[in-house]
Amino acid sequence: MNRMENCSICGISKAQVAGMIGAVLLIIGCFVPLFSVSVLGKSLSITFMTPGFDIYGGALILSALVIIGLLWLKKVQEAQGAGIVVFITILVFFMDAMTGYSGIKNMGIIASFAAGFFSFGYAWLVLFAGAILVIAAQYVDRLFLVK
Repeated sequence: MNRMENCSICGISKAQVAGMIGAVLLIIGCFVPLFSVSVLGKSLSITFMTPGFDIYGGALILSALVIIGLLWLKKVQEAQGAGIVVFITILVFFMDAMTGYSGIKNMGIIASFAAGFFSFGYAWLVLFAGAILVIAAQYVDRLFLVK
């Protein structure tokens, strides 16, 4: 196992802290807008907790809680593996959303006009940042050259 620097007070390594921050970002990402739709002057935000998407949000939150548990037990490599699975899952969701959006735009002038009322939210950034942080957590000590 890699040598991890521990906090002298709490006994938690910087890798564990970084991974837990990433997992918390995954949870937060479930509650921020994935998409925004403007209809008749009203804006509707869709999150992973919106009915119809909530099963995916629940799975992401459960995955983040498992990652936190693994990190708490100092199983950083196992948490990294779970982070890779979460990253791939988020990537598949994002690619599916992009494909659907491109399909709508290519359906004709009316559909293209309707696509103008649709925009991607910043949840994708939060989710990808959280997954990448979980994956990279194992290397935090080396990155900051902690001695």
